[in-house]
Amino acid sequence: MRLGIAFRLLISTLGILRDSNTNTVYAADCENEELFVPYPDRSSGTKYRVCFDKTQNFVDFDCPPFLYFNERTRSCTVYLDGHPIGECTYPGEKFKDPGDINCQLFFVCDSALELVLNSCDTNGYFNPLFQKCVPKTEYDCENDIPDCFQPEFQNRKWLDKEHCEYYYECVGDIIVSRKCPSGMFLDPHSQSCMHNTNGNCQVPETKPNLLVNIETMCRGKVGKYLPDPYNCKASYYCYDESTPYWIPCEGGRYFADGVCTLVKPSTCICEDENWATNGKTSVAVPHPDKAKFYVCQKGRLPEEKSCPKGTTFDAIMKICVF
Repeated sequence: MRLGIAFRLLISTLGILRDSNTNTVYAADCENEELFVPYPDRSSGTKYRVCFDKTQNFVDFDCPPFLYFNERTRSCTVYLDGHPIGECTYPGEKFKDPGDINCQLFFVCDSALELVLNSCDTNGYFNPLFQKCVPKTEYDCENDIPDCFQPEFQNRKWLDKEHCEYYYECVGDIIVSRKCPSGMFLDPHSQSCMHNTNGNCQVPETKPNLLVNIETMCRGKVGKYLPDPYNCKASYYCYDESTPYWIPCEGGRYFADGVCTLVKPSTCICEDENWATNGKTSVAVPHPDKAKFYVCQKGRLPEEKSCPKGTTFDAIMKICVF
């Protein structure tokens, strides 16, 4: 009981410190959400919400600059899936805009293999598996799994966004997972399985393993603060064995040895870069090994590089020297 009270006081204090908005709402806003588990504000990729209880209050939070809310880590973080957009390999290749929650923006690779932003019209969504805009009636933008209790989803087949052969069918208000024969994919327009002879459907790349295991990280650590492996200025508080709550430090402080402090730990690499004022898109920073260095890029994880043999990294000139 004391832990619960202390945690509620902690979250209330954070709300004041971070200029968040506390709202009194109807039960429907929080009834399907777990308590104290951050979940995305669907109106923005840089905001998230936390439910205090099932009937009354939630708090809105803004992510720090140049970070976005990641549902898999339940935190504000940089892009964790490699390049935030993608690397062009041929003209005409298309990529979903990772910051667009409305499923209408996408990038196209031009003849010089540069990314150019495009948009579907108001009646269409960009389908990453098909690499094209499709009618809104043929793609579920908001949900990974269709809500068969909604009339507009009933008695239709819907794509599995992670595969080509699998799909969901709403038989009335009952959802059924189905699979097309090998080498075929669901064509939502005809509502039938079609041969995937020309790569009409392209399976997304496998998501990388995360350093954060949300399901197990708090086992045996209830009431403790754990460092965020992707951000040296944030931590997770273990409310219970299955509920890590992400908390950024205030005032530019760093998280080390269980507390927020002014002393910069060795785990900090790119977090202090001020991308809003430095006018750069990437910078080189020292590595503990003088034969190496890190490349920091806005909104991405640091990339480790090695100097050529016989050279070391000069922290002032920011280049490799003999």
